[in-house]
Amino acid sequence: MDIENYHYDLSLLSYERSSDIPEITCKTIKLAEIGCGPGERTIGYFRGLHFKSGFDIRATDINTTFTGQNDYQFAACNNDESTAATKELNEITNNAGLAVKAFLQAISSQTMPIKSFSIKRGNSFKDNLLNLLAWNSDHAEAERKTFSMAFICHCLYYVFDESVPEDSFQQIFRSLANDILSDNGIAIFCHSIPKPDSHMALQWKFKHQYIKNTNPTAEEYEKNALDCIIKRCCQNYNLPCYKVEFPNKIRYSQAFLNQQDIARDISRFDELSQDTIDNIHRLLLIPRRSLKELYMDQSDIGLNSLFDTVLPIIKQHGGIPEYDALQIVLSQHASPQLRKDVESIVEQLNSDVLSTFG
Repeated sequence: MDIENYHYDLSLLSYERSSDIPEITCKTIKLAEIGCGPGERTIGYFRGLHFKSGFDIRATDINTTFTGQNDYQFAACNNDESTAATKELNEITNNAGLAVKAFLQAISSQTMPIKSFSIKRGNSFKDNLLNLLAWNSDHAEAERKTFSMAFICHCLYYVFDESVPEDSFQQIFRSLANDILSDNGIAIFCHSIPKPDSHMALQWKFKHQYIKNTNPTAEEYEKNALDCIIKRCCQNYNLPCYKVEFPNKIRYSQAFLNQQDIARDISRFDELSQDTIDNIHRLLLIPRRSLKELYMDQSDIGLNSLFDTVLPIIKQHGGIPEYDALQIVLSQHASPQLRKDVESIVEQLNSDVLSTFG
């Protein structure tokens, strides 16, 4: 295990394997996938949806592990997407991005009715978002406000890494309002919120140092929680916004708990099981720092403090609690009927969550 460097892609993939992610479905044609990651989450949400017109997915991410080194486009000329995707899978190199492989595999296996897709590497928080999503950047203007749906899942956290986060948040919502969403277009945001002892509250303490413990105050929550930031941005651009909250859990194995003393000592890492190593990658998604750096840090945000804080939470809850917010944002031109329909759906979802989880 590499203790010198922090590997975000390994941490994210380990996190994805452990998370209890609810499934949602919707019907759409042209889908903007902003911060697509490895693509598996999108496919999981829309798996098995029978929609003859299919999806035209436009995806972007900044990480070449997910996008590959070069932009990628797929469209079957003879309308036999499955055969074309199978052929392409056999021909692409190992250097192809994980999202490229995932979308091709979904088409080949007919898991999701994708008719075409493009994947471009770029910074959605700083670059021209319409150019990143357009099939041909030179003719991006022709695709302005033509997207039926924008999907922004667990990527807005990284806006805080930009030099001026507030400007980047404003740019994203300005693009959604003026460049991306069609008149009845829908943007779906999914992200974690920092409730006490949650995965996000731990990240606020160990990565951002927004808080001293794992229980943010009302003022701290209002300032930095994504659900509050999204609500404020939507108000600025007159975008209707609705929210559903639901609980989630990041699970850790018994092997990890059994080897916790070894995991605190980087000189003994050759004794760790592969399962425990995978769990450590998952844990590092909280501080986003290398193991060596954490080990050398004897402060309240170092490795020992991280273990001392996290282990009681895992034992109490059977994992690290995570509370996700699903926020549905409509175009400012959304019809009265669409607004009414979405309000009704959100009301029902909130009622279902309350009855299921209490």
